[in-house]
Amino acid sequence: MTTNKQKIDLKYKIFGDVVPLPLFEDSSKTKDLIVLESTVLFAKKGFDAVSIRDIAAVIGIKPSSLYNHFESKEALFDAVIKHAEDLYLLYFQHLDNMMSTASSFSEILDIVFLEPIKMSNTFTCFAFSLIQTEQFRYNRASMIFTNTFLDYSINFFKIRFEDCVVRGLCQPFDCRTVAMVIMHSVLIGINLRVHEYLEQHPPYSFAEMFNDLKQFIMRIACPE
Repeated sequence: MTTNKQKIDLKYKIFGDVVPLPLFEDSSKTKDLIVLESTVLFAKKGFDAVSIRDIAAVIGIKPSSLYNHFESKEALFDAVIKHAEDLYLLYFQHLDNMMSTASSFSEILDIVFLEPIKMSNTFTCFAFSLIQTEQFRYNRASMIFTNTFLDYSINFFKIRFEDCVVRGLCQPFDCRTVAMVIMHSVLIGINLRVHEYLEQHPPYSFAEMFNDLKQFIMRIACPE
């Protein structure tokens, strides 16, 4: 029988590492599990269609017990999307660590495109998808999408591509435009993965899309 602790450890396994628990200073395994399962339910059905009773049923606790950890569904949703943002920033920290050892532009692009494919964890993909699906209805989700998923991410890739140009790993190119294309492609790829989890087969695979885009960028930055 799988324990709550094992379920949490499994769902927190992202890009090769396990995110340290607890999530909160006053956390418990139950509180962490509430955030995990709520993330998936909110992403699948939308905030309005999920009730406290639905969440409690999935976890196996009474609805009244859930209120011991979060005073309202709104407070729980705030915790869920904040944690999704934290995971996203952690993912880019992981990318930065990987890129620090790369010695060619091709290696940099491999990290950019292969690491999202390794993100096979359902919780992480649903967390990132949730921000995208709720951005037009909730200001907090909209701010995270604009400031972190877009502005922060695009700037991250732009700076690292510019560094590749300075180091002579590639010829000068429009680093910001390419960074924007990559970022939107990564977000699309995450949603393709969510479609797979929902058994809604996408028209093409994550890996195929990224391979085509990598070859396109290599022709721009490193022409023969």
